[in-house]
Amino acid sequence: MTAQIQRTRRVAILVENEFEDITFKLPNAALKQAGVVVTVLGARMNDEYKGHHGTVSVTPDATTTEVHAEDFDAFVILGGSIRVNPNVIRLVREAIALQKWIVAIGTGPQVLIEADQLSGKQVTGFRAIRKDIENAGATYIDTPTAVDTPLITARRPGDLPIVMATLFRLLEILPPDKELPSTNHLHHHDWWALGEAWGGTSRVELVKALNTAIVGERYTLELLKQYSYRAKDPSVVSILTEIIDSKQHHIKQLSDRLHDGFGEAVTWQAFGGEALAALQSWLQSSGDRAIIRRTLGDLQTGIIDAYRLCNQLSDPVTAEILDTIVTDLSKYEQYLAALYRNQSLPPQPPLPTTVAAIGG
Repeated sequence: MTAQIQRTRRVAILVENEFEDITFKLPNAALKQAGVVVTVLGARMNDEYKGHHGTVSVTPDATTTEVHAEDFDAFVILGGSIRVNPNVIRLVREAIALQKWIVAIGTGPQVLIEADQLSGKQVTGFRAIRKDIENAGATYIDTPTAVDTPLITARRPGDLPIVMATLFRLLEILPPDKELPSTNHLHHHDWWALGEAWGGTSRVELVKALNTAIVGERYTLELLKQYSYRAKDPSVVSILTEIIDSKQHHIKQLSDRLHDGFGEAVTWQAFGGEALAALQSWLQSSGDRAIIRRTLGDLQTGIIDAYRLCNQLSDPVTAEILDTIVTDLSKYEQYLAALYRNQSLPPQPPLPTTVAAIGG
C-alpha cells in the first residue's frame, strides 16, 4: 500500500435525525482529511438533519433512492432509526452483495438486522441491542470493533478512532501525516489524540469530562458512607458497603486515567458544613427504607449521567471506564430494587439527591 498507487475512495454516510453528533463529525472529518470523497445520504433532499445534541446539522448530498451501491467503496451507518426507510435496506443489501464495506455504529446494526444480513456474523453494537443481534442469528462480541467481511461494527462513539483506523486499513487509505496504530491494543496508543485530530473530543473536553465524573463519584461516595453509618438492617449495610467499594474503584480508575492519560489531577472539595448538616438532619428521621429509596435515586441518576457522558466522548479508554460505571451501578440498582420490593410497605418512588452522581 503506497501513496503512489492509492486511488480516490468514495464513502457514503447515511443519516437520519437524532444521531449522536460525534458519530457524524468524526468519520466525516477523518474521511475528508484522507482525501476521500464523502457523500451524505438522507431520505429526502433539502431536509436538514440534526444531531441529538444540536452541535451538528447537515443537508444530504443525495438520497438513498437515487444512488447505487456500486457508486461507493464503503458505507457508514450512524444509527438504527433509518431502518424504516426501504431504500436504505435495498442499498445495504446491494452493497453487501457486492462486498462493499459497511460500518455500523451503536444502534447501526439494527439496519443490518432489518436487511437480514447478520445471520452467522460476529457483530458488536450498543449493549441495549445485544439480544436483537443475537436473535438475528449473529454472535455478539463486546469489543471496540468487530470485523466480519464486509461488516465493521462498533459499540459506541468512543470506539470511533479505532473504527476509522480499521476502515482505512481495509480500504488501503493512507491518512496524510498520520500513522495508523495497531487496532489490537486499546491501551497501547493515545486513541484520544487521533480522535481529536479527526474532529472528535478534544483534550480539554476529555479532562473536563473526567473531572466531572470524579467529582460526582466522590460526592456520592460520601453520601453512601453517611447512609451506611445510619442503616441498621444488615442486608442494607452489606449492599451499601459493596457499592462504596465499587465507587472507590471507579474513582481510582477515573483518577488514574486523568493522571496517566493527560497528566492532570482533580481538585476535590468535601462536603460543606451546611450540606453535611442538612444530610445529617435528614438521616436522623430516616430509616432503612428511606435510605434505600435515596440510594436508588442516586444510582439511577449516576447511570443516566454516566451513559450520556460516555456517548459524547471519542476516547475509547475513558468511554470504557464510564461504561463500566454504568454496568456496575445498574447491577447494584437491581440488587437494591429487589430488596426494596421485598419489604411489605406500600411502594414509593426513588428519591435522588439534588446533586447528580455524575454531571452530564
